[in-house]
Amino acid sequence: MSRGRAAALLLVGILIGGISGGATATYLTSRATESPGQSAPVGTGLPAASAPTASSAPADEEIVGVVRDLLPSVVTVINYAANGQPQSSGSGFVVDSGKGYIITNNHVVEDPRTTGAGASFDVVFSDDRKASAKLVGRDPFTDIAVLQVAPQGLKAATLANSDNVPVGALTVAIGSPLGEFQNTVTHGIVSAKGRRVAESSQLILEDLIQTDAPINPGNSGGPLLWAATHQVIGVNTLGVSQATGINFAISSNTVKQIADELIANGRVVRGYLGIQYSPITPRQAAQLGLPSGTIGIVVGQVVPGSPAQQAGVQVNDIITKVNDQVIDADHPLSSLLVKNRPGDKVKLTLIRTGKEMTVDVTLGQPPQ
Repeated sequence: MSRGRAAALLLVGILIGGISGGATATYLTSRATESPGQSAPVGTGLPAASAPTASSAPADEEIVGVVRDLLPSVVTVINYAANGQPQSSGSGFVVDSGKGYIITNNHVVEDPRTTGAGASFDVVFSDDRKASAKLVGRDPFTDIAVLQVAPQGLKAATLANSDNVPVGALTVAIGSPLGEFQNTVTHGIVSAKGRRVAESSQLILEDLIQTDAPINPGNSGGPLLWAATHQVIGVNTLGVSQATGINFAISSNTVKQIADELIANGRVVRGYLGIQYSPITPRQAAQLGLPSGTIGIVVGQVVPGSPAQQAGVQVNDIITKVNDQVIDADHPLSSLLVKNRPGDKVKLTLIRTGKEMTVDVTLGQPPQ
Protein backbone atom coordinates (compact mmCIF):
# COMPACT_ATOMS: atom_id res chain seq x y z
CA MET A 1 0.00 0.00 0.00
CA SER A 2 2.86 2.35 0.70
CA ARG A 3 3.12 5.28 -1.67
CA GLY A 4 5.45 7.42 0.38
CA ARG A 5 7.13 10.27 -1.37
CA ALA A 6 10.20 12.20 -0.18
CA ALA A 7 8.93 15.50 1.12
CA ALA A 8 12.06 17.32 0.03
CA LEU A 9 11.15 16.61 -3.59
CA LEU A 10 7.58 17.83 -3.41
CA LEU A 11 6.37 21.04 -4.99
CA VAL A 12 3.47 21.98 -2.79
CA GLY A 13 0.33 22.47 -4.82
CA ILE A 14 1.27 19.68 -7.25
CA LEU A 15 1.39 16.83 -4.74
CA ILE A 16 -1.14 17.42 -1.98
CA GLY A 17 -3.98 15.34 -0.60
CA GLY A 18 -6.85 14.89 1.83
CA ILE A 19 -9.94 16.79 2.98
CA SER A 20 -10.17 18.39 6.42
CA GLY A 21 -11.44 15.90 8.95
CA GLY A 22 -11.50 14.73 12.52
CA ALA A 23 -9.44 12.50 14.75
CA THR A 24 -5.73 11.69 14.76
CA ALA A 25 -4.46 9.82 11.70
CA THR A 26 -3.82 6.09 11.92
CA TYR A 27 -1.53 4.11 9.61
CA LEU A 28 -3.25 1.21 7.87
CA THR A 29 -1.95 -1.99 6.37
CA SER A 30 -4.69 -3.01 3.94
CA ARG A 31 -6.59 -1.57 1.02
CA ALA A 32 -9.67 -3.02 -0.53
CA THR A 33 -8.33 -3.60 -4.04
CA GLU A 34 -7.99 -7.05 -5.54
CA SER A 35 -5.09 -8.15 -7.72
CA PRO A 36 -5.25 -11.19 -10.03
CA GLY A 37 -2.65 -13.02 -7.96
CA GLN A 38 -5.00 -12.85 -4.95
CA SER A 39 -8.02 -15.35 -4.27
CA ALA A 40 -20.49 16.71 -17.41
CA PRO A 41 -20.30 20.24 -18.64
CA VAL A 42 -18.77 22.78 -16.25
CA GLY A 43 -21.25 23.85 -13.61
CA THR A 44 -23.78 21.03 -14.03
CA GLY A 45 -22.38 18.63 -11.42
CA LEU A 46 -23.71 15.31 -10.24
CA PRO A 47 -27.33 15.03 -9.12
CA ALA A 48 -27.91 16.24 -5.56
CA ALA A 49 -29.82 14.22 -2.98
CA SER A 50 -33.17 15.38 -1.69
CA ALA A 51 -33.77 15.63 2.04
CA PRO A 52 -33.68 12.12 3.54
CA THR A 53 -36.82 10.46 4.79
CA ALA A 54 -36.19 7.82 7.43
CA SER A 55 -37.83 4.42 6.97
CA SER A 56 -39.89 2.74 9.67
CA ALA A 57 -39.35 -0.75 8.20
CA PRO A 58 -37.56 -3.45 10.21
CA ALA A 59 -33.79 -3.64 9.64
CA ASP A 60 -33.90 -6.80 7.53
CA GLU A 61 -36.56 -5.30 5.27
CA GLU A 62 -34.50 -2.10 4.92
CA ILE A 63 -31.48 -4.14 3.83
CA VAL A 64 -33.47 -6.19 1.33
CA GLY A 65 -35.09 -3.04 -0.04
CA VAL A 66 -31.89 -1.06 -0.59
CA VAL A 67 -30.16 -4.03 -2.19
CA ARG A 68 -33.07 -4.68 -4.53
CA ASP A 69 -33.14 -1.00 -5.49
CA LEU A 70 -29.43 -0.29 -5.96
CA LEU A 71 -27.72 -3.56 -6.85
CA PRO A 72 -28.10 -2.71 -10.58
CA SER A 73 -26.11 0.49 -9.95
CA VAL A 74 -23.03 -1.37 -8.67
CA VAL A 75 -20.31 -2.61 -11.04
CA THR A 76 -17.10 -4.59 -10.93
CA VAL A 77 -14.14 -2.62 -12.36
CA ILE A 78 -11.39 -4.54 -14.15
CA ASN A 79 -8.07 -2.73 -14.63
CA TYR A 80 -5.89 -3.92 -17.54
CA ALA A 81 -2.16 -3.52 -18.09
CA ALA A 82 -0.71 -2.36 -21.40
CA ASN A 83 -0.32 -5.98 -22.51
CA GLY A 84 -4.06 -6.52 -22.14
CA GLN A 85 -3.82 -8.66 -19.03
CA PRO A 86 -5.99 -7.88 -15.97
CA GLN A 87 -3.80 -6.42 -13.24
CA SER A 88 -6.33 -5.54 -10.52
CA SER A 89 -10.02 -5.21 -9.88
CA GLY A 90 -12.39 -3.36 -7.61
CA SER A 91 -15.91 -2.01 -7.48
CA GLY A 92 -17.78 1.12 -8.50
CA PHE A 93 -21.26 2.52 -8.99
CA VAL A 94 -23.20 4.56 -11.52
CA VAL A 95 -24.00 8.14 -10.44
CA ASP A 96 -25.33 9.56 -13.71
CA SER A 97 -27.37 7.25 -15.95
CA GLY A 98 -27.75 9.87 -18.68
CA LYS A 99 -24.02 10.45 -19.13
CA GLY A 100 -22.68 7.09 -17.95
CA TYR A 101 -20.50 8.35 -15.11
CA ILE A 102 -19.21 5.77 -12.62
CA ILE A 103 -17.47 6.52 -9.32
CA THR A 104 -14.66 4.32 -8.02
CA ASN A 105 -11.39 4.66 -6.10
CA ASN A 106 -8.23 6.04 -7.63
CA HIS A 107 -6.33 2.99 -6.43
CA VAL A 108 -8.76 0.77 -8.38
CA VAL A 109 -7.79 2.46 -11.68
CA GLU A 110 -4.13 3.00 -10.78
CA ASP A 111 -1.37 0.86 -12.26
CA PRO A 112 -0.20 -1.15 -9.21
CA ARG A 113 3.39 -0.94 -10.43
CA THR A 114 3.54 2.81 -11.01
CA THR A 115 1.70 5.97 -10.02
CA GLY A 116 0.07 6.13 -13.45
CA ALA A 117 -3.32 4.84 -14.53
CA GLY A 118 -4.14 1.44 -15.97
CA ALA A 119 -4.09 1.08 -19.74
CA SER A 120 -7.80 0.26 -20.15
CA PHE A 121 -10.87 -0.67 -18.11
CA ASP A 122 -13.98 -2.81 -18.28
CA VAL A 123 -16.97 -2.71 -15.98
CA VAL A 124 -19.26 -5.66 -15.30
CA PHE A 125 -22.86 -5.01 -14.24
CA SER A 126 -24.96 -7.08 -11.87
CA ASP A 127 -26.66 -8.78 -14.84
CA ASP A 128 -23.21 -9.82 -16.17
CA ARG A 129 -23.17 -7.26 -18.99
CA LYS A 130 -19.63 -6.06 -19.69
CA ALA A 131 -18.80 -2.63 -21.08
CA SER A 132 -15.62 -0.79 -21.94
CA ALA A 133 -15.01 2.29 -19.80
CA LYS A 134 -12.83 5.36 -20.31
CA LEU A 135 -11.09 7.20 -17.51
CA VAL A 136 -12.54 10.70 -17.09
CA GLY A 137 -10.17 11.73 -14.31
CA ARG A 138 -8.65 10.66 -11.02
CA ASP A 139 -7.40 12.30 -7.84
CA PRO A 140 -4.80 10.28 -5.89
CA PHE A 141 -5.05 12.56 -2.88
CA THR A 142 -8.70 11.87 -2.12
CA ASP A 143 -8.62 8.40 -3.74
CA ILE A 144 -11.50 9.23 -6.09
CA ALA A 145 -11.76 8.41 -9.81
CA VAL A 146 -14.49 8.77 -12.42
CA LEU A 147 -15.05 6.37 -15.33
CA GLN A 148 -17.55 6.71 -18.16
CA VAL A 149 -19.47 4.09 -20.14
CA ALA A 150 -22.05 4.32 -22.89
CA PRO A 151 -25.29 5.48 -21.21
CA GLN A 152 -27.50 2.52 -22.11
CA GLY A 153 -29.83 0.87 -19.61
CA LEU A 154 -28.07 2.28 -16.56
CA LYS A 155 -29.45 2.66 -13.03
CA ALA A 156 -27.91 5.53 -11.05
CA ALA A 157 -27.43 5.74 -7.30
CA THR A 158 -27.89 9.08 -5.52
CA LEU A 159 -25.12 10.70 -3.47
CA ALA A 160 -26.49 11.70 -0.08
CA ASN A 161 -25.51 14.70 1.99
CA SER A 162 -23.20 12.74 4.27
CA ASP A 163 -23.51 15.40 6.97
CA ASN A 164 -27.09 14.22 7.50
CA VAL A 165 -26.35 10.56 8.29
CA PRO A 166 -26.30 9.94 12.05
CA VAL A 167 -23.79 7.77 13.87
CA GLY A 168 -25.49 4.42 14.42
CA ALA A 169 -27.38 4.47 11.11
CA LEU A 170 -27.77 1.11 9.36
CA THR A 171 -25.34 0.77 6.42
CA VAL A 172 -25.07 -1.63 3.50
CA ALA A 173 -21.93 -2.19 1.41
CA ILE A 174 -22.03 -3.81 -2.04
CA GLY A 175 -19.00 -4.87 -4.06
CA SER A 176 -16.92 -7.67 -5.54
CA PRO A 177 -14.60 -9.02 -2.81
CA LEU A 178 -11.55 -10.99 -3.96
CA GLY A 179 -12.38 -10.07 -7.53
CA GLU A 180 -14.71 -13.01 -8.02
CA PHE A 181 -17.60 -12.86 -5.53
CA GLN A 182 -19.56 -10.30 -7.51
CA ASN A 183 -22.53 -8.47 -5.93
CA THR A 184 -21.63 -9.39 -2.35
CA VAL A 185 -23.70 -7.56 0.27
CA THR A 186 -22.55 -6.81 3.83
CA HIS A 187 -24.10 -4.58 6.46
CA GLY A 188 -23.24 -2.71 9.64
CA ILE A 189 -23.67 0.74 11.10
CA VAL A 190 -22.02 4.15 10.89
CA SER A 191 -19.46 3.78 13.66
CA ALA A 192 -18.06 7.33 13.49
CA LYS A 193 -17.67 10.31 11.14
CA GLY A 194 -14.89 12.75 10.31
CA ARG A 195 -12.04 10.25 10.67
CA ARG A 196 -8.49 10.96 9.46
CA VAL A 197 -6.53 7.96 8.21
CA ALA A 198 -2.93 7.97 6.96
CA GLU A 199 -2.15 5.63 4.09
CA SER A 200 1.46 6.82 4.17
CA SER A 201 3.53 9.64 5.63
CA GLN A 202 2.49 11.87 2.71
CA LEU A 203 -1.07 10.73 2.01
CA ILE A 204 -3.78 11.32 4.59
CA LEU A 205 -7.41 10.69 3.73
CA GLU A 206 -9.81 12.87 5.68
CA ASP A 207 -13.53 13.27 6.33
CA LEU A 208 -13.95 9.50 6.29
CA ILE A 209 -16.96 7.55 7.52
CA GLN A 210 -16.05 4.65 9.78
CA THR A 211 -18.27 1.57 9.54
CA ASP A 212 -18.24 -1.98 10.87
CA ALA A 213 -19.75 -3.28 7.62
CA PRO A 214 -17.11 -5.72 6.31
CA ILE A 215 -14.97 -4.17 3.54
CA ASN A 216 -12.80 -6.80 1.88
CA PRO A 217 -10.21 -6.71 -0.94
CA GLY A 218 -12.18 -6.01 -4.10
CA ASN A 219 -14.79 -3.86 -2.33
CA SER A 220 -12.80 -0.68 -3.05
CA GLY A 221 -14.85 1.87 -4.96
CA GLY A 222 -18.20 0.33 -4.13
CA PRO A 223 -20.96 2.26 -2.36
CA LEU A 224 -21.63 2.48 1.34
CA LEU A 225 -25.41 2.91 1.47
CA TRP A 226 -27.68 4.43 4.07
CA ALA A 227 -30.34 1.73 4.27
CA ALA A 228 -33.11 4.03 5.47
CA THR A 229 -32.85 6.41 2.50
CA HIS A 230 -31.37 4.23 -0.29
CA GLN A 231 -28.63 6.83 -0.79
CA VAL A 232 -24.84 6.59 -1.04
CA ILE A 233 -23.08 8.08 1.98
CA GLY A 234 -19.57 6.98 1.09
CA VAL A 235 -17.17 5.15 -1.23
CA ASN A 236 -15.61 2.12 0.44
CA THR A 237 -11.84 2.44 0.39
CA LEU A 238 -9.87 0.60 3.09
CA GLY A 239 -9.83 -1.21 6.39
CA VAL A 240 -7.54 -1.91 9.33
CA SER A 241 -6.12 -5.39 8.78
CA GLN A 242 -5.05 -5.87 12.40
CA ALA A 243 -8.51 -5.05 13.74
CA THR A 244 -12.04 -6.36 13.28
CA GLY A 245 -14.91 -4.13 12.23
CA ILE A 246 -12.90 -0.96 11.54
CA ASN A 247 -13.41 0.04 7.92
CA PHE A 248 -13.60 3.36 6.12
CA ALA A 249 -15.46 5.05 3.29
CA ILE A 250 -14.80 8.44 1.69
CA SER A 251 -17.76 10.65 2.58
CA SER A 252 -20.23 11.35 -0.21
CA ASN A 253 -19.84 15.11 0.24
CA THR A 254 -16.13 14.78 -0.52
CA VAL A 255 -16.91 12.44 -3.41
CA LYS A 256 -19.36 14.87 -5.01
CA GLN A 257 -16.97 17.83 -4.77
CA ILE A 258 -14.06 15.92 -6.30
CA ALA A 259 -16.12 14.06 -8.91
CA ASP A 260 -17.67 17.31 -10.15
CA GLU A 261 -14.18 18.78 -10.63
CA LEU A 262 -12.94 15.65 -12.39
CA ILE A 263 -15.93 15.65 -14.74
CA ALA A 264 -15.51 19.36 -15.49
CA ASN A 265 -11.72 19.49 -15.81
CA GLY A 266 -10.34 15.94 -15.89
CA ARG A 267 -8.33 16.71 -12.79
CA VAL A 268 -8.46 18.59 -9.51
CA VAL A 269 -6.59 21.89 -9.72
CA ARG A 270 -5.27 22.84 -6.30
CA GLY A 271 -3.63 26.03 -5.16
CA TYR A 272 0.10 26.19 -5.83
CA LEU A 273 2.58 27.47 -3.23
CA GLY A 274 5.91 26.81 -4.94
CA ILE A 275 8.44 25.53 -2.39
CA GLN A 276 10.53 22.46 -1.80
CA TYR A 277 10.93 21.49 1.82
CA SER A 278 11.82 18.87 4.40
CA PRO A 279 10.70 18.28 7.99
CA ILE A 280 12.82 20.05 10.58
CA THR A 281 14.92 17.66 12.66
CA PRO A 282 15.73 18.07 16.36
CA ARG A 283 19.37 18.57 15.40
CA GLN A 284 18.52 21.40 13.00
CA ALA A 285 16.31 23.00 15.62
CA ALA A 286 19.16 22.88 18.14
CA GLN A 287 21.66 24.30 15.64
CA LEU A 288 19.31 27.19 14.96
CA GLY A 289 18.81 27.87 18.65
CA LEU A 290 15.11 27.03 18.52
CA PRO A 291 13.16 25.75 21.52
CA SER A 292 13.20 22.01 22.10
CA GLY A 293 10.26 20.34 20.41
CA THR A 294 9.96 22.85 17.56
CA ILE A 295 8.13 21.19 14.68
CA GLY A 296 7.47 22.26 11.12
CA ILE A 297 9.25 22.25 7.78
CA VAL A 298 12.44 23.87 6.49
CA VAL A 299 12.22 25.59 3.11
CA GLY A 300 14.95 24.20 0.86
CA GLN A 301 14.01 26.01 -2.34
CA VAL A 302 11.60 28.73 -3.39
CA VAL A 303 10.53 28.44 -7.01
CA PRO A 304 11.30 31.69 -8.88
CA GLY A 305 8.14 33.65 -9.65
CA SER A 306 6.01 31.42 -7.45
CA PRO A 307 3.37 32.66 -5.00
CA ALA A 308 5.76 31.84 -2.15
CA GLN A 309 8.49 34.04 -3.61
CA GLN A 310 6.05 36.85 -4.27
CA ALA A 311 4.96 36.69 -0.63
CA GLY A 312 8.57 36.91 0.60
CA VAL A 313 9.16 33.31 1.71
CA GLN A 314 12.90 32.59 1.80
CA VAL A 315 15.19 29.57 1.79
CA ASN A 316 15.84 28.31 5.37
CA ASP A 317 12.56 29.75 6.64
CA ILE A 318 10.92 27.34 9.07
CA ILE A 319 7.18 27.16 8.42
CA THR A 320 5.36 25.99 11.54
CA LYS A 321 1.67 26.67 10.82
CA VAL A 322 -0.85 27.10 8.02
CA ASN A 323 -3.85 29.22 9.03
CA ASP A 324 -3.00 28.58 12.71
CA GLN A 325 -2.87 24.78 12.27
CA VAL A 326 0.48 23.33 13.35
CA ILE A 327 2.36 21.35 10.69
CA ASP A 328 3.20 17.94 12.14
CA ALA A 329 3.10 14.25 11.27
CA ASP A 330 -0.69 14.16 11.56
CA HIS A 331 -1.10 17.43 9.64
CA PRO A 332 1.48 17.57 6.82
CA LEU A 333 1.59 20.67 4.65
CA SER A 334 0.11 18.76 1.72
CA SER A 335 -2.97 17.84 3.74
CA LEU A 336 -3.43 21.34 5.11
CA LEU A 337 -3.53 22.83 1.60
CA VAL A 338 -5.73 20.21 -0.06
CA LYS A 339 -8.97 22.21 0.10
CA ASN A 340 -7.39 25.34 -1.33
CA ARG A 341 -7.75 26.36 -4.96
CA PRO A 342 -5.88 28.95 -7.06
CA GLY A 343 -6.67 32.44 -5.79
CA ASP A 344 -7.19 31.37 -2.19
CA LYS A 345 -5.18 33.21 0.47
CA VAL A 346 -3.43 31.31 3.27
CA LYS A 347 -1.50 32.57 6.29
CA LEU A 348 1.88 30.97 6.96
CA THR A 349 3.54 31.24 10.37
CA LEU A 350 7.32 30.99 10.03
CA ILE A 351 10.52 31.44 11.94
CA ARG A 352 13.35 33.45 10.32
CA THR A 353 16.65 34.11 12.12
CA GLY A 354 15.00 33.13 15.38
CA LYS A 355 12.02 35.46 15.05
CA GLU A 356 8.43 34.37 14.43
CA MET A 357 6.45 36.16 11.76
CA THR A 358 3.45 35.59 9.47
CA VAL A 359 3.05 36.06 5.73
CA ASP A 360 -0.06 35.91 3.59
CA VAL A 361 0.27 33.95 0.34
CA THR A 362 -2.23 34.01 -2.52
CA LEU A 363 -2.00 30.56 -4.07
CA GLY A 364 -1.53 30.30 -7.82
CA GLN A 365 -2.06 27.89 -10.68
CA PRO A 366 0.31 24.92 -10.67
CA PRO A 367 2.79 24.88 -13.56
CA GLN A 368 1.86 22.68 -16.48
